[in-house]
Order: sequence, then C-alpha cells, then structure tokens
Amino acid sequence: MIESIKQSFSKDQEKSFSKDQEKSYILLPFEVSEPVERIDIECFYDSFSTSSSGAFTLEKDRAVIDLAVSDPSGNLAGAAGSDRKKVWLSPLGSAPGFSEAPIAQGTWNIIAGLYHIPEKGAKVSYNITLSKKKRRLFKGDTHVHTTASDGVKSVPQIISEAREQKLDFVILTDHNNFHPNLGVPASDLTVIPGTEWTHYKGHAGFLGAQRPFKGSYCSKDALEVKAVFEEAKSNGAYVVLNHPFCHLVPWEWGFDLPFDGVEIWNGVMSERNMKAVAWWHSELSQGFKIPVCGGSDYHRSSLLSALGTPTMCLYAMSRAPSDIMDALKKGAGYISFEPSGPGVDAASLQSGASFGEAANYGEEVKFEFADLKGADVVRLVTDTESLQFVCPQDATAFEVSKAFPGAKFVRAEVHRIYAPGLPPMAALISNPIYFAAFQ
Repeated sequence: MIESIKQSFSKDQEKSFSKDQEKSYILLPFEVSEPVERIDIECFYDSFSTSSSGAFTLEKDRAVIDLAVSDPSGNLAGAAGSDRKKVWLSPLGSAPGFSEAPIAQGTWNIIAGLYHIPEKGAKVSYNITLSKKKRRLFKGDTHVHTTASDGVKSVPQIISEAREQKLDFVILTDHNNFHPNLGVPASDLTVIPGTEWTHYKGHAGFLGAQRPFKGSYCSKDALEVKAVFEEAKSNGAYVVLNHPFCHLVPWEWGFDLPFDGVEIWNGVMSERNMKAVAWWHSELSQGFKIPVCGGSDYHRSSLLSALGTPTMCLYAMSRAPSDIMDALKKGAGYISFEPSGPGVDAASLQSGASFGEAANYGEEVKFEFADLKGADVVRLVTDTESLQFVCPQDATAFEVSKAFPGAKFVRAEVHRIYAPGLPPMAALISNPIYFAAFQ
C-alpha cells in the first residue's frame, strides 16, 4: 500500500477571504519534504450565499475562486479555473491542464484566484494528500519492437498486450528509430522511450532517452561507435549491450566501450544467454560491478516468443519512468522467465542492502523466494561458492539467511524443469548484492 500524508487547511485553519481581496491572487504554501509520487488537492467552499424567502431558499452573490498550483521553482504546474474543485499531479498522469512530471521536494503553492467574493466574505478549506514513494516490485519488458521497425504490432497494440500480460512497464526499442517514443501517453502502464542501436557487428539498447542521437547511427569503426554511445549517454540514455553472445548478431566491438549494463537474458533461455551469464559472472568475480537486465526482444507472438519472456522485475520507489530507470541502472532486481515466474527479494540483516547495493563485508543476507515449484533448484552464487537447495514437492516459497565471508558478491538463481524430459534451465537470475570491502 502507498502511504499517504494529509495536509489540510482544516476548519480550524480555514482561509477566510474578504470582499476587499476580490480580483487578487493569494498564495497558500504547503511543503513536500520527502519523496512523493502524487499530490491530490481538493478545495471546499460554499458557492452561493443562501437566504430564505418564506418557504423558498434563495441563492445569490456567488463565490468564484480559481484553483491553480505552482511548483517549488515558482513555475506554474497547472490551472483549473473555478469549475473544478479537485486536481492531482503525478508523472504518470495528472488532472487535465496540470504537468506530468516527477514531484519535486520543496515549497509548493496553491494559487487562489479570488475572482468574485460575496459581500459577507468566503471561507475556503483545502485538503492536500501527498502519496509517499515506497519500494515496490514492478514487472516489465526492456526490449520491445513495434511496427516502427520490424515488429508486427503498433504502440497501442503493444500497450494492450502488456496489460494482458499484467506488466507494469515496457521500454520501446525499435531498430535505430526513436520516433515511437514521441507522444506516448502515460497510463496504467508505464511506457519508457528507448532505441536499439543496430549494427551488423552488434546491437545495444539506448534506454530511457526520447532521442538518444541527433545524427546518424551509422558507424564504421570503434571510434565512431564510441562517439554514438557517448552522445546517447549525454542525452540521458542508459546503454545496454544486447544479446552479446547471439550467434546471429554477436557483439564484435569488444567490452571497452562506454556501456552501462548488459542484457544477459534475451527471449527464451538458451545457450547464448548462458554464455552471457558465464561472461558476466567472470567479470563480477574479477571485481567489476555490472548491472544486468533481461528482455523479450519482442517482434511477434509465437511458440518461443511472447511479451514479458523473460520479465525484468525491479524494486523501484514508484512506477514513474525516472524511478523505473533508476532501479534498472542500479540493478535493483532480478529476471524471471515470465511475469508469473519465480520471484526473490533479499536484504542484508545489518545494513539492509539489497540487489545492486553494497552490504558490509561479512554481513548475513536473507533471501526470500516466492512462486516456486517442487523440484526447483535454488542457488546462491558467489565468486567462491555455489550453494544449492532442492525444493520438495508442493514447495511454493523458501527463506534462507547466510553470511558469505570472503565473497565479493552474492546473487540468486532458480533452475526449473520446464517440461518432462528437459534438463533444468534457469527460471530466475538476480542482480548481485555486493560486499563493501570490494567496492
């Protein structure tokens, strides 16, 4: 549940406006002093003065008070006029006429526009509800193609499909094409802009940027590739090397370019993905800190292709694009083979560090696994050991706490037999918890 804080100009603090204040603007400040994902404002006042004439009730001398809001920078965040008495602001959708942007901390102002005040004055109260951010699990797909490149579904169709799959977010990644990123509306699904930089010698995801590059995507050598990557990063993109060990389009530019993360799981689990996991594990064991992600590389539905296969599961502070991207960059989560696949959370028992964070050296870490099945194999993997736990029949959840002295990191895996006769394959791979002595 999202915690809410209510700030109210209550009846004891009711704002009274007099006739001589008519045609003026009054600022009513309120504080946003901690991370908040939504502001709701509601105002209450009697629109008319009432009186009696025999058995009749008369209304006259109407109060007309406009409602607007400004942010801590003094910029207008929206204006509703006098007909609406309830507005809200959120990066995921605001009341008509109000900005859809992250909620900044600081002093906000309600702007009361006193268009008409009755002779006897007007009493107005404003209720303000701040919905606090809180770490929660969001599931999505970081690698999705539309009809703008070689996908078969339009952006609205992708959004509809994502809702059916019960995803919380998708990242659009058409080949060398960022135009579908422009004008995508916020809704109950977070749609994040992205582009898949596509070259004959490898692909990379430029995630979270509306327009990662202004010039051409074409590159003939490593220096030009580096320049495109640096431009994308300067324009706010999170740069991910996509399916680096794919036999069709392997990554041939080397790993010295300025990338941020690696897509180790692309589509269904396969040999190319396990090669990526092995490479990544080797890098972690050498002390490198590399966040990883998974994406479906969705083009069309088929027996071995579906949106959310695999699913990127992120612990973020809200579903706002900026918070989802912050969690992705940090490595704050895990990859599961589908939206309903196994899940995991973890925290060090002393510092509380979780995925993508650094725990103190030698701290005990608690793992909580969910949505397991009998015969699943749970693994806790470090650079020095791999512990294994086999789930008994009818198992659905599992908890384990352990210290890992001497380890540089610890990460989780779940392996599952998907069908009779097949060997166990990865059904979950988490980002690591790092140990501070090695940062």
